[in-house]
Amino acid sequence: MECVFKGRLCKLDDDLYKLLEKIRNADALLLIAPTYVLSVPGSLKLLLDRYLTMPAFFGYKQDKPAISIGVAALRDWHQFELPMLNLMLLCMGFRVRDSFVAYGSGPGEVLIGDTTEKLKKSVDRLCKEKEIQSFESQTSEHCPVDFSTVFERIGENTYRCPVCLTPCEQRKNGFYFKADDLNNHRWIPENVREHFYNWISKTKNRFKENLREIQKKKKELGI
Repeated sequence: MECVFKGRLCKLDDDLYKLLEKIRNADALLLIAPTYVLSVPGSLKLLLDRYLTMPAFFGYKQDKPAISIGVAALRDWHQFELPMLNLMLLCMGFRVRDSFVAYGSGPGEVLIGDTTEKLKKSVDRLCKEKEIQSFESQTSEHCPVDFSTVFERIGENTYRCPVCLTPCEQRKNGFYFKADDLNNHRWIPENVREHFYNWISKTKNRFKENLREIQKKKKELGI
């Protein structure tokens, strides 16, 4: 936790910062990964698990566009793929412009069909739309922030996206999202900064206050 509490680089001696430096210097990012057991491969999850190092390294901003593409063999076997890919992008301060799943079970099979055309359109949009626009109120079958189709029910007709915590209301043709909520999701710079400085950083002193009791309990349990 020194990277958070003391503002230092991560002490683990690996190539993390070489990779993050390349990402930070990019004008945009195209993130593509296969689907492993409904979600992303372990190598990508390892990078995501280093999130605590990222906000300070990239800066508390969200000013670069990105596209994510998941590759899956079967429909209904990739529910967490796009949310996890886009969680990674949001953690690094990118705004997700487009996100979709391409299907193909064998090597190269994903190239058959409309995948190439969809990719061209996404990349064209990524290059043309330079400015990051605010979200507008909309009805969608997925979360407009991170493209998740998985929702938590928090009321009789109210749900929220578990990735970005944006609330929504169920409608006949999808979920209705208000602009104010979409533009105040979990991963906007102000909320990330609030999380780090007004919650994570304060856990240090709380831990110190509880340390004697923790050690006593560990001794009782033989840990």
